[in-house]
Amino acid sequence: MEEKKFILFLHSGNYDKLYQAVMLAITSASMGNKVYIFLFFWALRKFVTDKIDVIEFPDGMHEEDKRLLGAVPQGQPDMLKELLSEVSKMGNLEIYACSGAVKLMELDEELVKSKVKEIIGLPTMLKMAEGAETQLFI
Repeated sequence: MEEKKFILFLHSGNYDKLYQAVMLAITSASMGNKVYIFLFFWALRKFVTDKIDVIEFPDGMHEEDKRLLGAVPQGQPDMLKELLSEVSKMGNLEIYACSGAVKLMELDEELVKSKVKEIIGLPTMLKMAEGAETQLFI
């Protein structure tokens, strides 16, 4: 039986999108799927700086949006980070950084390497994503 793959291309650093992406990733991994998270730009910065669990209200955000975002379950201070860490131990969830985004965001390559499985380019990501049952861009 062929392994089912679930792919997340994470671009946004907004907490609501990161929260949803993490919930999808851990649910899919818990269902036995191979999950690949590919980090770009602001999502990459949040992961690398350990701010994935920090809620920031972007300029221009409506009060209703702030209220909804404030209602998102947060549990402990590092809830998302710890959930990803625990599920990663199952061996079917891997997180990668885009090499181009690392350079564009001027992130320290050694720091990035300490937070992800590997820094890879787009051709490698696309090859890894081939045949995936689900691919989402968030």
